[in-house]
Formats: sequence, C-alpha cells, structure tokens
Amino acid sequence: MDPVQQEKMQTSPSSGLHYGWIIFIVGFLVEGGALGLARFGYSMILPGMLADPHLHLSPAQTGLIASANMIGYTISALVAGFLASRYGPKVIIIIGLVWVALTMAATGLATGASTVALARFLTGLGSAAAHISGMGLLVAWFSTRRRGMATGFFVGGTGLGLFLNGWTVPLINGIYLDVGWRYNWYLLGLIAAAVAILAAVLLRNSPAEKNLLPIGEVPGAQTPAKPANGGKQKSESVSIGNIIKIKGVPMLTIMYFCFGFSYIIVSTYMVTFLVQEAHCSQALAGHIWSIVGLISIISGLIWGMISDRFGRRNILATVFLLQAVCYLLLQARFTDGFLLWLAPMMFGLVAWSIPGMVAATCGDISDPKRAPAVLGFATFIYSIGQVLGPTTAGYIKAATGSFGWAFLLAAGLAVLGAIFASRIMMPRN
Repeated sequence: MDPVQQEKMQTSPSSGLHYGWIIFIVGFLVEGGALGLARFGYSMILPGMLADPHLHLSPAQTGLIASANMIGYTISALVAGFLASRYGPKVIIIIGLVWVALTMAATGLATGASTVALARFLTGLGSAAAHISGMGLLVAWFSTRRRGMATGFFVGGTGLGLFLNGWTVPLINGIYLDVGWRYNWYLLGLIAAAVAILAAVLLRNSPAEKNLLPIGEVPGAQTPAKPANGGKQKSESVSIGNIIKIKGVPMLTIMYFCFGFSYIIVSTYMVTFLVQEAHCSQALAGHIWSIVGLISIISGLIWGMISDRFGRRNILATVFLLQAVCYLLLQARFTDGFLLWLAPMMFGLVAWSIPGMVAATCGDISDPKRAPAVLGFATFIYSIGQVLGPTTAGYIKAATGSFGWAFLLAAGLAVLGAIFASRIMMPRN
C-alpha cells in the first residue's frame, strides 16, 4: 500500500466501532454454518441414520460416507483459496454457504448409502469454499498482532454448530422418531441459508472498502518482513509453484495433514463411540457433544491469543500433545463418572485451535493477497488426511469391533504433528 494512502486511512471510524468487528462476528457464524453444521452435523445425526432400517448402513459405509464429504472438501480446498485471492472472499463465501444449504437438504432426501455419500460429497465442496475464504477474509481485516485471536475466534464458530446439533438433533429425533434424521438435515440447511443471506449483506472483502486499516495496524508502521520475494505482490505469484517455495509452507502442510487425519477420526465417531461402547443413551451422548461444542467455541480464541504472545510454533506443538493425551484417554474406554467426561472436555478445549493458528501462520509467512491461496493449499493437504481418517477408522472398527485402535492411531499422528510443528520456519519481523 502506498504510504500516503495508508496515512489517509483510519484505524477506526468516527463512530468508534471498527467494521472489522462486524466481520469478526459474521465470520464466526459463517464457520458455524460451513463446518459446525455442514460437516459435524453428520457426527450427531449418524446414530439416527444407523438406526433407520431403510438405509442399511454398516460401520465401514459410515466411514466411506464421511470420507466422501472430505473428498469434496479436498477438491474444493485447492481451488477455493485461489478463487478467493482472485475474486475476493465474499462471493466465494456466499456461493459456498448456499451450496451447503442445498446439499444438506439433499442429504435428508437420501435413500441409501450411495445417495448419502453423494450428498455429503457435494456438501464438502461448499464447506471448504466458505471456510477457506472466511479465514482469508479475517487475515485481511486483522494485523499480525491480532491475527491469532481473530482466526481463533473464527474457527470457534464450529463449536457453535456442535452446540446447536447437540440440543436440536435429539429433540427432533424424539418428535419424529425413525425419520427424525431427515428433518434434522432440512433444519440445518435452513440455518445455513440464513447465514448466507447475512454474509451477503454485511461482509466486505477488505478494510480498504471502508477506508480503514486492519485492526491492530498503526498508520505509517513498517510492514513485517516477508520471505523470498521481498513482499512484492505480483499476479503470477498466486500459483501452486510459488506457494510451495514460501519458507514454512512444507512443514506447515505436513503438520496440518497429521491434524486432519487424527482429529477427524475422533470428531466423526465420538458420539457413536459414546452410544455403542460407553453405553450412553443418545440423549446423554448428545448432551456431552453439546457441551463439547460450547467449550470449543472459545478454544480457538484462547489458543490463538496465546500464540500471538508466545509464538505459533510453540503453541501448535503444545496443542498437538494435549490432543494426543485426549485420544489416549478415549482409547481407555471409560464408561461412567468424571472419566467419561474428561476426554470429551479435553477435546473441546483444544478442538479448533490448530485451524485458527494455521490460518494465522499462513498470513504470517506470506501476505494478505496470497494468504487465502497458501491456506487453500495447506487445507488441500490437510483434507487428504481427513479423507483417509474416517475410512481407516471405519475399517478398524469393522475388524476389531471397537474404535480403540483408531483412537490410538489418532494419538500417534498427533505426536507426529507436534514434531513437525516445532520445525516450521517463521519469518523474522
């Protein structure tokens, strides 16, 4: 940005409320619709789908269905970041949410494993588009000093979706009995459509549209040093080849793969595990999942703020190790009392911290223009792990009769994630 133009911009408008805080709140709701409802609604609704005799779903098929959603997410992830960099995040967010709403409603119309898988695949396309573009939007509206906090709060929107799922799904299942899972998908689609309308009205692509500087940026301050190309933004720089050359990207993407593979196993099957192996009622499992969602709303915010203070690498490695402990506790299969709640609560405390810190790191090692593309590429690699995780866990469950070995595998990958996190190369400011 030209220094003269930057000086003319305001750190906040005359009213005192920076428009970035509106982006902050709407982004939180976007994430709730794109992931909290569209992806993790499946985790909560799955027991009802398994109980429907007309679907005839097996444990292995449930893993394949979850992986179908991740395949759609993976395909979209690679494209969405580059589209957001080129056309602006707002339009991609709106398209993604509208698509999510339509395909969740289509899931409720499914008649068998193949049609459920197709609908979930299509939902994954919209989820990644809205999620990645929303992350990129937050990077543009917040300076490096506030970026971890902002992206951390953004991913906390997933927890809002979990909280809603945990209360509404058992309620609707109790009213509509065998077909309650269908009405749950219709309801989630309506909520996502409402968020899309809100995004269309309130979102803006950059602070410049409001004649503002990003929140936390001081007029006339020097821009932190950027890697490789000296911070110059050329149109040809937004390409996969140049994205990979940015220092820090290779280790970041490998680390993110470990997270995608490990956490998706637990988030997909925790409710089913609680019902089938911990012998919880669906109502109790739903209550636990709802509390997990409520706690997880602040997980990204807290860890993002800590990473702003103590550095991304150290906090990323710490969170991975905490997740490994959580997964090992689940593998122990406690069935009552405090220990039954301990692992789910730990999961909630760290659940969405890594995606938020990854988004902040993408902004730290690149620049606002390329950050959505960097995040899109990292998310593409991460999504490959998400594709492999549920299918692997489903087959482990079918072979052993338990999710215990799947949770042990998740713990091992979390430890690897901590190792790779500690080796990410960060720019010197």
